[in-house]
Amino acid sequence: MSITIENAEVEALLADLTETTRRTAPDLLLDLLRREQARMSGEAERRIAEGLAADEAMRRRWHASPVVDPRPIEQILAYDENGLPV
Repeated sequence: MSITIENAEVEALLADLTETTRRTAPDLLLDLLRREQARMSGEAERRIAEGLAADEAMRRRWHASPVVDPRPIEQILAYDENGLPV
């Protein structure tokens, strides 16, 4: 598979890096793509961990909160056993 890059800035940066590092363009691009993939994977894992921690904190707060009204939900909503308003 070949890639055509039609962006002057990308081409200039790639040419500069190949000259500076003495590496080939495919090697540089492969290294950069692998780094970006690793960074994105780490970012996704971090966001998942943060979401799970937030969920756990919310569950703890919920279970620690006092029961404000101990009545059954049917009484609170004011419906009888047939589902009609009281």
